Parts: sequence; C-alpha cells; structure tokens
Amino acid sequence: MKKYLVTGLLLICCMYARAIEYPSVSKILKNGLKVIVCQKPGNDYVFLQVWYRAGSKDEAPGVHGMAHMFEHMMFRGTERYPGHSFFRNVEKVGGVLNASTHSDFTEYHEYIPKTALDMCMDMEADRMGNLKVTQEILNTEREVVGEEFRDNMNNWEGRMILNEYKALYPDNDPYTVNPIGSLEEITSFTSDECMDFYNKYYSPNYAYVVVVGNVNPDDVFAMADKYFGALTKQLNLTDKSNLPDLTKSKPKISEMPLDQIMQVYSYVIPYPEISNKDFYALNMLTGLLFLDQNSILNDILVKKKHLVFAIIAPDEGFYKYPSEQTIDFFMKAFPGNFKVKKIVNDEINDIIANGVPQSLIDNYIKAKEAADIQSNYSAESIGNTLGYAELYFGDYQKAYHNIDAYKKVTVDDIKRVASTYFAPERISVINIKPE
Repeated sequence: MKKYLVTGLLLICCMYARAIEYPSVSKILKNGLKVIVCQKPGNDYVFLQVWYRAGSKDEAPGVHGMAHMFEHMMFRGTERYPGHSFFRNVEKVGGVLNASTHSDFTEYHEYIPKTALDMCMDMEADRMGNLKVTQEILNTEREVVGEEFRDNMNNWEGRMILNEYKALYPDNDPYTVNPIGSLEEITSFTSDECMDFYNKYYSPNYAYVVVVGNVNPDDVFAMADKYFGALTKQLNLTDKSNLPDLTKSKPKISEMPLDQIMQVYSYVIPYPEISNKDFYALNMLTGLLFLDQNSILNDILVKKKHLVFAIIAPDEGFYKYPSEQTIDFFMKAFPGNFKVKKIVNDEINDIIANGVPQSLIDNYIKAKEAADIQSNYSAESIGNTLGYAELYFGDYQKAYHNIDAYKKVTVDDIKRVASTYFAPERISVINIKPE
C-alpha cells in the first residue's frame, strides 16, 4: 500500500487521470461535514465514501500502526450496530465494502444499491459518533493486523521495502513510520489508546462524505443532514509545522542487506507535496526518465542493454507534506552493476543541461488523456478522484483539471526540477545487495 500497500492502488492511479466531468455539487452541514455528490448516470448502485483527514502522520510515539489498526476497529460496531452488523447489513443487500489507510488519511466505502444508501449513511454516522472499542475486540483485530504485518514480512520484496522505509526519514518527520506500523507496538495497543485516537481525529469537521451515482443531490444532502447532522463533536486541528527540510536530509543508511540473489539500487528523491508548484513537472520528469513503459532509462537499461530487470517505484508520491520517494532498479547481483549508476547519472545530467524533447512531453500528455478515458468510468474511480482532490487541494472540483496542470509543463520546467530535485547533493542511492 504505497509507503505501505495499505491504500488501494486505484486511489493512486486515479490521480493521474482526468475524471469525466459529471455534475458534482457540495454542501457543508452545520457541524462542518462536507458532503460531495456526483450525479453519474448508470445503474441503481451508488458509491459512498467517508474520508477522515487522519492517517499514520497523526500517530504518537508508542502507537505506530494505530491509524491502520483503527481502520479495522471501525468495522467492529457500536451499541446500535454491534459485532459484524456492518458487514452483514451491506452484504445482505448485495453490496460490498472496504477501507484503506494512508499516511495522510483513512477512507471507508460501500458500493450498494441506491435503496440501501439511507441504511449505510445511518451506519457511517453512527460509527463516526458512537464507536466503542473494548479490549476483547481489540485483541481479536490486532491478531488480524499482526498477521497482515507478518505476511508482508514473509515476502522478500515487502520486507525490503519496509526495512528500507525505516531509514528514509529524520526522526521528527510526520512520515517517519510506515502506515503498517511496528509489530511490537501493534501487539501492545490498549482499548483506551484506540479510543484516544478516535476522540482526537474522528469528527464531522475533520471528515467529508462523497456519494457518486444516479442520485438527486438534494435528496443526498437531506439524508446526510438527517444522520450526520446531529453529530456535534468538533476538532481544532492544524497543519503540522517545523517540518524537517528533506532536501537537506539523507537516508540513515547507504547500504542494506538483502536475503535474495539480487541487487537493488534504490534512488531516494526528496519529493514536494502534491500542492507544490513543482509537483506536476517533477512527476512528469520521473515518469519520462524512470517509470513509464517507454521511459528513457527503461528503454536503455531494460530493453536494450538488459542490465536491469525492472524499474519500480513502490510509492507514487501523493502526500500532504514533502516526502521521500524511492525508485528501485532490480538487477542480478553482479560486480559490474556500477555501470547502471553511470548511465543513470549521465541521463540525469543531460536532462539538467538540455531538458527533454517537446515530443516526449506531448506523448506524456496523450498517455494521460488516454488514462483519463480508461480509468474514470466507474462510480468508485470517480469518487476516489474527487476525494483525493478534496483532501490535497481542499477543492474536489480540481479533480476535473488534473490534466490541465500537466499541459502547462514546459521543457524549461523539466530542466528546472531536474536541477533542483535530482542534483547530486539531493538524490541518494541505497545499495541493497545480498548479505
């Protein structure tokens, strides 16, 4: 799940595409809850999401992994909907439900018949205001979360990513700990600590609702007010300040052991927050140079010279605050692999000096526009796109103009961000190799 694969990949991919511009409107309830409704013609199913602006960035020392754990707790019931009522009620009407945890947020969703929207709004509002976590429930769910952690650590690539992540950030950064957390801390959580997290971060004015489907917005707003409007809890949370300057920070290690007969050069790049003016140009450059199927280095190192098996980014870089992004070059463990670094450095230096041909930028835009058509066809993908835009820009309407930001990127912008973010003093390489 991105920093850890907790968040669904669809949430990541949808930020690259421009959503089909179905009519979308919003209303803010008296308690601060924003309700976003997108009218999408189609079947009689609707997609309902509740987003909370709380993720692993909000965890305190000693409770790392709490945001993900709490995602599980939210499905364990209230006095009105105890036990597994949430699952049973959704499944009996032919719906599906799930949730995801990220460094910046936690979201819960249901895809249900339109006739069940009233019921799901009631349940979502009830657990927003009346969740009860007992030690018995916590003991059960942390076994599940602990098993997820162990399963991930049993996979060599997942283990590599999690172990490397521990070295990426300075200790006072909000992203210091991966959303999966620490197994030692997960297994020692108390129910009081869970309720403390709930009381600090779950409230109407720190959340928003997205509904996508063939619905009447006024009906949805009335329904939301009926169920969520009675919640009075308010939080006064502010953005984090005194963030460390990641452009002047280095990973805590330069080498890391790997229990596979494989070598990985992991390039660590300080990435700006998604709202930064440099984000789209840097994201385009990262795709053109490293990650796209026909990227410059993929063409040279994978297709032509066969020096690298694959170039992969475990994370896609959508964050509220500056982050460290890794780009991994997977190779056979071999003494001559230093050639890969030289080729990468030569290509970076060439772009810093000369930029990239305009034709590459044009092709990148065409690919994004094609992705728009392909990925934004379902209520779920549209809801995710709207939700992401609301989270990171405070304006869900920007979901419809993502491609426009890429269209403004020039060759000079590419040269500028290359010299800024790919400069030798900023980019780092962790050599991950067999013990």
